[in-house]
Amino acid sequence: MRPAAAILLCCSAFLTGVLPAGVAAGDNAPGVANPGRAEVNYMLHCQGCHGPQGTGTFDGAVPAMRGFLGHFLKVEQGREFLIRVPGSANAAMSDEELAEVINWLLPRISALQMPEDFEPYTAAEVARLRADPLQNVVSMRETLIARLARIGIHE
Repeated sequence: MRPAAAILLCCSAFLTGVLPAGVAAGDNAPGVANPGRAEVNYMLHCQGCHGPQGTGTFDGAVPAMRGFLGHFLKVEQGREFLIRVPGSANAAMSDEELAEVINWLLPRISALQMPEDFEPYTAAEVARLRADPLQNVVSMRETLIARLARIGIHE
């Protein structure tokens, strides 16, 4: 492990606040081979914009993920959206690591919104989706929010 990653891993419980009360950093989720690595990768590649708790930015430029992200898995193209957004598609992580981060993140910030039949992302799925990054994130997000509204889910 690189020294910077080791330091972040050791300090992560104090720095991130991503985990809800009662969930230990070592708890595993389906599709997460290494929860510590997933947490460090979130800190290094996602937290800068999404915040330590997935709350986004105050101005709404980066929407909150906490308590909502899992809803995207309930509508057509929502699952793909989570990987095809530029922050995911262009993240300096391997396909396996990105799948692991998303699989780690979803139950920690949006467990109640996830569908019961959730299938973890795989590296192969992530590779396929990353090959076609979104060109207009705002438009696609609006489409997905409208689909969610039609099934009674609102931001």
